Amino acid sequence: MPVTKMTPEALIALFEARASAPPPEANQMLVRHLQCKDSLLVSRAVAEASDRYVGNDNQLLTTPTELLPPLA
Repeated sequence: MPVTKMTPEALIALFEARASAPPPEANQMLVRHLQCKDSLLVSRAVAEASDRYVGNDNQLLTTPTELLPPLA
């Protein structure tokens, strides 16, 4: 893919056009979800539950031998 050179003015115009364009529908849905009080309450409840019920011993589980490659 050949590299095209842009003037600083053209680059600024491109950034301004992209910044002023409306966000895609998926992004709008994500923003609505993150601003929803119910979503925030659920995410807070999940975070608190995981803090309560996940152990803090930092003990690593061993890898099952069937997942390890043969040693040659």
